[in-house]
Amino acid sequence: MLLITCIGSMMAPLDSTIVSVSLPEIANDLAMNYAEIIWVPTAYLVTLAVMILVMGRVSDVYGRKPIFIAGFGIFTLGSLLCSVSTSGNELVLFRIMQGFGAACFGATSTAIVTETYPSKERGKALGINAMAVYIGLSLGPPLGGVLTHALGWRSIFYATVPLGILVIVLAQYKLKALRPEVKKVRFDVPGFLLFTIALVSLLVALTLGEQLGWGSMEILGLFALCIIGFVLFVYVESGKGESALLDPKLFTKNRLFAAANISAFLNYTSFFGVTFMISFYLQRVLGMSVLDAGMVLLIMPVTMAIISPISGRLSDRLGSRALASSGMFIVAMALVWLSTLAVDSPVWHVELGLFIIGIGVGIFASPNTSAVMGSVDKRKLGIASGTLATMRCSGQATSLAVMGAIIATVAGAGSISGLFSGDPSSAIVGAGEFVEGMDLAFLICSIISIAGGITSLFRGKAVTNLACENKTPKDGIW
Repeated sequence: MLLITCIGSMMAPLDSTIVSVSLPEIANDLAMNYAEIIWVPTAYLVTLAVMILVMGRVSDVYGRKPIFIAGFGIFTLGSLLCSVSTSGNELVLFRIMQGFGAACFGATSTAIVTETYPSKERGKALGINAMAVYIGLSLGPPLGGVLTHALGWRSIFYATVPLGILVIVLAQYKLKALRPEVKKVRFDVPGFLLFTIALVSLLVALTLGEQLGWGSMEILGLFALCIIGFVLFVYVESGKGESALLDPKLFTKNRLFAAANISAFLNYTSFFGVTFMISFYLQRVLGMSVLDAGMVLLIMPVTMAIISPISGRLSDRLGSRALASSGMFIVAMALVWLSTLAVDSPVWHVELGLFIIGIGVGIFASPNTSAVMGSVDKRKLGIASGTLATMRCSGQATSLAVMGAIIATVAGAGSISGLFSGDPSSAIVGAGEFVEGMDLAFLICSIISIAGGITSLFRGKAVTNLACENKTPKDGIW
């Protein structure tokens, strides 16, 4: 079970980061500008974010095994279609399909692990599961670099097809079909639509803000739509009870659950876009090859993969608050360091910053995940897993949009589009402006990371044995 779910946990981040080093090549081949190329990773992450809550709820009702397997089928087909895309619009569309499939197994993998292991071993098991996530992150940049260098960017998508087929076969014959924990309920269509409207309008506004003007009616309207959608989402969900897509009481009644999830969102918002921006910096500014850039980007996820299981074991004995909070502050320090990059900085400057981020995120992730999954009873494991994954994916998508918006505002989307697409006539002018915007983006994201560390400190004591014993939490309550 752990092996199968770890492969599942590896696949989603693998396909989110495998494109990072290949984006310059994709932009050049499909003639995509700055605003369009950002949506190649963002479309995947937005779909994950808006669907993973739904699939977590569906898995609670209909069982986790069929949702897990169906997700891999959709994901594998989406990967194949991405590899034969002939335009930027097609690629973004099929990335949405990939995201839907990844939402199915992303919402169930952690819940399956948590349900299977007793509380005294849950942190270790989730640490191994988190390590698989960072193995996926680790494989992404170098594998993308090697495949793009040898076979072209399309190979980064069809290379995942055989592994997807393997997981479907293994899961069908080896994964136990556990009995659903809750009765069938009506699907929460209003909640799903409102959450989707709120998140998508925010990301579209951030992506197009510089192009249309931050004070334009279109952008202000999108921000207003985001706020209205979110407020209505909270209001509608409050009256849904057991049928709610996301029960706000999990946030208002359980301090540990609320603080850990908010910290997860701020954590991914602060650091996830670093990989994509540094990829362009290494290739377009420092002139590195796609293969060499992939090897440099390997540093951060490898460090995460090494630290994550260690921090998971420590969290079983020490709790999550000190570990998770210190991890966030370490990430903030690394982002401040990266905000000092220049157009001629040495590569070791980048490598040190990525290494420190890897340490911080590795310390944060496993304890925080264990705390979230241990703070709810067994009937709501799917919702807890889906909520945490939603925070992660929303943070990742927001990170790309925020960093992209800051860079576009400082440099101007038009002046750096040539840099992104590889136009030599724009490279000299665009490089300096891009680095200036990137430095400001990293500095602002360091403030976001500090805010996440502060939020993490207010999580209260860890809840033990709850997920496996169906107890009512005594610690971590408001």
